[in-house]
Parts: sequence; C-alpha cells; structure tokens
Amino acid sequence: MIIRKAEVSARGSRYSGVVQLELVQRPEGWTYRVDGMTTGVFELTWHAATPEKATRKLRDVYSEAHWELKIIE
Repeated sequence: MIIRKAEVSARGSRYSGVVQLELVQRPEGWTYRVDGMTTGVFELTWHAATPEKATRKLRDVYSEAHWELKIIE
C-alpha cells in the first residue's frame, strides 16, 4: 500500500497540531510535502527511489510510539 496523503500529529497532551503530508515526485526521487504549518508549505528532506520506499520511510520516521499517522489516501 502506498500512502499518498496522511495526517500526522505528535502523541501526548502537550501537542495538538496536525499537519497533512502528500506524496510528491521530484527529480531527486519521492518525498512528502508538508501542509498545515504556520510557516507555509515545505518538503521532507529525504527522497526515496519509489513511492513504495517513500511509504516505508514515512512509517519508519513517524513511529507509532511517538506519532499518530492517519492515512487519508
């Protein structure tokens, strides 16, 4: 399964913000664009060779121990 859009928020009562991630392809490879930040839109710094590898990387980076990852699409 490829995660094309997701919402991410930190677990815990002190963190209430939610950002939306969207899979994008760049010349360097696949990564996620981050929407919902007060400073505007930016992209994650890493790139993967395929959408499947980008999804695996996203799941690794946002581990369930510290983050809530809600898949939208």
